[in-house]
Amino acid sequence: MAELTAVELTLSDGPRTWDLVTRQIDALIHWWESGDTPAPLADFVPDGSPALRRIALVELVKVDLDFRWSRGLRKLVEGYVAEFPELNGPGGVPCDLIYEEYRVRRKYGSPASVEEYVRRFPAQADALRGMHDVPVSNPPPRGKTGNPSEVVAGQKLDDFDLLALVGEGAFARVFLARQQSMQRLVALKVSADQGEEPQTLAQLDHPHIVRVYDQRVTADRGLRLLYMPYLPGGTLREIIPLVKSIPAAERSGKLLLSAVDAALARRGEVPPVDSAERARIAAMSWPEAVCRLGAQLADALEYAHRKGVLHRDLKPANVLLGADATPRLADFNVSTCSKIDGAGPEAFFGGSIAYMSPEQIEAFNPAHSRSVDSLDGRADIYALAITLWELLTGARPFPDEPVTGDWPKTFAAMVARRSAGLDRATVALLPGDMLPGFLDVLAKCLQPLADHRYATAGELSRALDLCRKPRTRELLTFTPGWRTWVIRHAAFSVLAACVLLNMFASWFSIQYNRTAIVEPYPAARKTFQLLQVIVNGTFFPMCVALLATYIWPATKVLRRTKKNRPTGAELVRLRNRCLRFGHASVLVSFWAWALSGVIFPVTLHLTVQSLPLAFHAHFMASQIICGLIAVSYPQFVVTFFVYRCFYPALMPDEGLTADDVARLRSTDRAQNFYLILVASVPMLAVGLLAGIGGENRTVLGVLSAVGVAGFVATSLLTAAIRSDRAALEELQEI
Repeated sequence: MAELTAVELTLSDGPRTWDLVTRQIDALIHWWESGDTPAPLADFVPDGSPALRRIALVELVKVDLDFRWSRGLRKLVEGYVAEFPELNGPGGVPCDLIYEEYRVRRKYGSPASVEEYVRRFPAQADALRGMHDVPVSNPPPRGKTGNPSEVVAGQKLDDFDLLALVGEGAFARVFLARQQSMQRLVALKVSADQGEEPQTLAQLDHPHIVRVYDQRVTADRGLRLLYMPYLPGGTLREIIPLVKSIPAAERSGKLLLSAVDAALARRGEVPPVDSAERARIAAMSWPEAVCRLGAQLADALEYAHRKGVLHRDLKPANVLLGADATPRLADFNVSTCSKIDGAGPEAFFGGSIAYMSPEQIEAFNPAHSRSVDSLDGRADIYALAITLWELLTGARPFPDEPVTGDWPKTFAAMVARRSAGLDRATVALLPGDMLPGFLDVLAKCLQPLADHRYATAGELSRALDLCRKPRTRELLTFTPGWRTWVIRHAAFSVLAACVLLNMFASWFSIQYNRTAIVEPYPAARKTFQLLQVIVNGTFFPMCVALLATYIWPATKVLRRTKKNRPTGAELVRLRNRCLRFGHASVLVSFWAWALSGVIFPVTLHLTVQSLPLAFHAHFMASQIICGLIAVSYPQFVVTFFVYRCFYPALMPDEGLTADDVARLRSTDRAQNFYLILVASVPMLAVGLLAGIGGENRTVLGVLSAVGVAGFVATSLLTAAIRSDRAALEELQEI
């Protein structure tokens, strides 16, 4: 234990510290159980740094208090402080030690009031006023009964033959065991008989949460036996040393598989062959593999949170891996988060505290007023982000804060460090091939204030999934630019696209009809000019009004913030309406051009005598070509706006349904019809050239060139629309 004689302990020293402290506590308990003579407590305090001595001393005093009071040898905290002045640190006597005396006194029938303790320890007055909730009876002192460290491979416990030790922590050991009655291999977790983990896990059925078969209790030894499917791939904790030993540029999904394979080899198993899951992981970059793990675990947390279960102890050691590297959450220690029961030392010894959110650390801090009940799923989100960061870099995002032996002071320092946020040096350790947005997701999860994190683990899962789909994420991420401008001015953007292209087509039609058709007939000029004013002055406002009426319900909602937008069926209705914007622009333009194509020649025929049939045929042909331009081209621009801007802005948090995808594909298929329509414009122009006199060839040649250029442009827009549609469809998988 030479490493523990340094001036300071850090969070990484927890397991080694626990080994030493446990030995001393076991020796103290053995002394008390062997006779009636009070133990010479100083003989059990280990040598080492002041921090180590103080941690051990506090735990030893707790055990000593219980034994003394159980035998009528009453001793108060002040007596221990007089014997060991180091207990009275800069922050005063440790609150958890005061809590222990209060609990023991009530347990053994001695009057104890909170007011008395406030008078005796005024420096801790605020923290002590919460002692009304201290339970009267606690589990037996550590090591007295239910000591899992005494269980070793080769033994038999109840119905189980213990074959091999596959993992251990501060408070439990996990064995590969054979259940004799069922003749099957199981993972057997042996721990002291306390807490509610079995009841918690029994109600959870998720592919990324360890499923519990059942539990048993050995009454003679005070042990709980929790048995579950055997997962031979180890834990995420075993991957951290590999990450540290391999340069960032050389890490890939194969690193995860190599850690799993090493765990399999230690257990005498071979990797599965022809595993599609392993093949996918092997092809991934390291950030992608970690991101995928995170999304799976976040989905498991979302499921648990919806069941009303918080994990509260999420860390690499509590994520088990199958032979195919599939992760599963274990150890839902819902009963360990308490200001009284294990506040500080247990979390430190178990390595949990390094992964806690600021608010969870405050809830553990005996000197802080935050209650355990104030914690919610966002604390688990924070812990998952630290776990993912450690997998990415081999180190946690916050350095190991020194453990002084004064828990309130240590906790306060940890909260302050987390509140300062990520620094540049820490961020620089991330791999160079990070997925787009992955850092942003982690940074949001690690916000010191819970309100600034993802509201649910489900949101986090979707955000991580999107990091692995950069094109889809790009569509759903709105940064200041032309897309946000179009969304804020959705009605104007749609109307402008339609009006401008229709105005161009109308201008070209007027110019061509006047010079190529009307000019040779002076009697028709005045009527033609009058019709221009009447028809355009009437039809343009009517078309704008009709289209604006149709698109307004959806475009109005787009102007609101996401929080103020409708949800459920109303949001579905608005998204579907957006998909019909392009069709609506076609219908509105079509009736106007079709009607004007009749009004002009009929009115000219009725008001101007002796116009030849060729005049009317020529006029209608030019209207057809210009009308096709006006009807088809705006549809491509409007549909592009829909797929690139409007539809993503109206996306639900839960992703797309199969019906959504079907509607997207239906709208996409309509683009084929419009492309054929656009391609026909140059051919119609060429046909018109063949049937009309030479004086029109130059003008119609220009029209043909414009048609070809337009076809190229609309083809590019169609390709962009289909790319966006494919990216949006990937949301069905999230």
